[in-house]
Amino acid sequence: MYKRAFQQIVFVLLTAVVCGCHQKTQTPLSSSSQEDSTTVKEMEKGEVQKEGKLTFKQVEQVKKDNSGEYKIVVDFPTDGNPILVNAIREYISESLGTSYAGELENNKQGSYDGDLSDGQKMVDYYFRLKYKEFKSAHDMMAEDMTGDIPTFASETEIRHLYETDKFVSYEFKKYEDMGGAHGGTAITGMTFRKNDGRRIEWDMFTGSMQDVMKKGLKKYFEVNTDEELDNCLSLEHTYLLPLPVNPPVFIKEGVSITYQQYEIAPYAAGLPSFILPYSEAKSLMNTTGKNLLP
Repeated sequence: MYKRAFQQIVFVLLTAVVCGCHQKTQTPLSSSSQEDSTTVKEMEKGEVQKEGKLTFKQVEQVKKDNSGEYKIVVDFPTDGNPILVNAIREYISESLGTSYAGELENNKQGSYDGDLSDGQKMVDYYFRLKYKEFKSAHDMMAEDMTGDIPTFASETEIRHLYETDKFVSYEFKKYEDMGGAHGGTAITGMTFRKNDGRRIEWDMFTGSMQDVMKKGLKKYFEVNTDEELDNCLSLEHTYLLPLPVNPPVFIKEGVSITYQQYEIAPYAAGLPSFILPYSEAKSLMNTTGKNLLP
């Protein structure tokens, strides 16, 4: 039965908690009217001519039918430091394989075992998995329900975000809706060191982040006191703020720090996030991290 097979979906997608702070609304990444298409678009040559800059192309797969709308768009690396290019391709494969839906053992993270250099085949592989998963769930819902059946949606984007001569950052966005009270949104990313493809994680931050996290979250929620912040969060103690599960992402303005839905606050709070300027981040990082800063 639908209810039994997608118990986890119901738990995540049907739970909405009203926060004492002002509500943050999540919306789909985009909307498409295409029926069924596959597109590969080369980036403009002027964007990749600078020496040392990563070369990439946009790979896309889109489908719309009576069950819903589905889309994957990826800025797929095509040329550059081979070690870096391979690292980013592996990251893309692992990210496309993550899923909100289905049982845990059905997660397909990094399951593509084809040619890593063929971005279209990689995207097509994960697109087929996602479409099959959602179409099956929609068909099961249609069998168990009467009246209008809600349409589903799955939209994923992995885009080239920012780049210097020392690092390159990618952003991952996903919106999924399986007919519940609301959809689910994830926004994260990854920064890679250009000379060896190393992924930048929280271990490069060695100083205490408590004051930084508290200051950034107060700004996000537009509050001034610890008590007001405490009322916005679903944590037991705000004096022990955890770092986000996902890594920091280096962008033009500084270090982007983002919590996912339900990670520290209810759904109504959105994705608590803020940007830590590089001038402030430097004192909190080890030498490896400092050497990457613009």
